[in-house]
Amino acid sequence: MSTRQHAFKVRVNSGILRGRQITFSGSGVRPTKSIVRKTVFNWLRPMIRGADCLDCFAGSGILAFDAISEGAKSVTCLDQDARVISDIQKNCEQLSVRNIRCFKHQYPMSISGVGRYDIVFCDPPFGDIGVTQCLEWLLDIECMRVGCLIYVEYPNGAPRVDWGPFKVLKSSRSAGVSFALLVYQNI
Repeated sequence: MSTRQHAFKVRVNSGILRGRQITFSGSGVRPTKSIVRKTVFNWLRPMIRGADCLDCFAGSGILAFDAISEGAKSVTCLDQDARVISDIQKNCEQLSVRNIRCFKHQYPMSISGVGRYDIVFCDPPFGDIGVTQCLEWLLDIECMRVGCLIYVEYPNGAPRVDWGPFKVLKSSRSAGVSFALLVYQNI
């Protein structure tokens, strides 16, 4: 019996890396679906060039690679799984991407020295962490600039989200998930 781990692949949707593939181990990783990413980056395209981004639950890293491909200045990726971090770093090397930083991070711990961000991707593991909890955590760690855009993804039928000081700019559903683009208003 083979113990070889199957590698999963996903393609970058648009921008300078369009069509390039990233690979990941797949153990418990749920990449954002291509159709959802296409919508999200259509929403973000006017604002992403030169933005500093944070990917809170990086998983495959595809949101980070799509962001860089669309012109983001930098992306900081956080994930609790060392294999995930290693996969993202290998993909950075293979694609010659130098502006993605990765840190092993256990939610809901505080983050030291990561700065403030223009765009935050918040796609927590479904069933483990709710979107409301994530938004409260983002407020607690003070990582968002005023006017920061936050992408959130959650399963259809999830409990109602308390948006707090965030304004919903856009929202949609596709393939069993709901997703929204919020703006941090710092009320």
